[in-house]
Amino acid sequence: MTLAAPAASRVLVVGSDADVSIALHLHLERAGYAIHCMPGPTELEAIVRAVAPHVLVLLLPAAPDGSWGPALTTAANAARVGVRVVMVAPSREVVEPLAAVAGAERALARAEVLSRPLVVVERTIGVAPPGALGTAPPPPRPAPAAAALAAPSPQSLLDAGGPLAAPRQRTKPVDLMALIDEELVDEPRSRPLPTRVEVTVSLVSEHNFYVGPTRRVDSGGVFIATALPPAVGTRLQVRLGLADGRKIDLEGEVAFVREKSATIGRQPTGCGVKLLGLPGWAVDAIDRFVLARQPIVYAPQ
Repeated sequence: MTLAAPAASRVLVVGSDADVSIALHLHLERAGYAIHCMPGPTELEAIVRAVAPHVLVLLLPAAPDGSWGPALTTAANAARVGVRVVMVAPSREVVEPLAAVAGAERALARAEVLSRPLVVVERTIGVAPPGALGTAPPPPRPAPAAAALAAPSPQSLLDAGGPLAAPRQRTKPVDLMALIDEELVDEPRSRPLPTRVEVTVSLVSEHNFYVGPTRRVDSGGVFIATALPPAVGTRLQVRLGLADGRKIDLEGEVAFVREKSATIGRQPTGCGVKLLGLPGWAVDAIDRFVLARQPIVYAPQ
């Protein structure tokens, strides 16, 4: 049975996978969708504004390069205004973390799409199919991946397999994130000493990862944007939220500080925190994320 769809249902397919693009073009047009294809992510934001798609399909290569970073940002922004974002890659290992970053409704392996091309326009369970001919499709329900982008839900740690350990501090912890919007004043004052930090890095956060000489996060850590960064050498308890929704508790040490007086352009003030004991699975997840968002490069003096 063919899937009925209004002619107004526009699908924009982005990527150079010829086999998948041809399969989608043939099957979606037959099902009544208007399909537009572009070979790569360059100038995607302008194309999205021109086409105004209802469904945006990103065909990722096995190793996405830096050119896909702006495309994922565009996809995340489109998802927030009701565009259904679907991401396809040769394997789920590649597509799932990046789908969480981009707020995608679906993360699919290439083989799934080739075997059943209409899966890219099918809605998740419990959502009605597109409306009758000549009507616009109803807005989609928020995708779990989009929720993870804005505020990832707590999950058990995968490396330990158990609950997060309770903090050993008996005094009330100082929340570093509460200091982000505070402004520095001219009068000297004592710098607060935070003990615990919770930070989530996304495509649009002021927080970011930083890398060192190896250009991998295991030679760097996480940059925390705050108006009052603690001094170099300060030890912290860091709860790090990854783009795919997982959270991990780590020890950290402030490696460098970017003061307000040293801010250049739109770069935020803050501190780079070296993450101690970062497990291999988290290093791999962060390395996949930095393909979509360029990290800060920090070279110790």
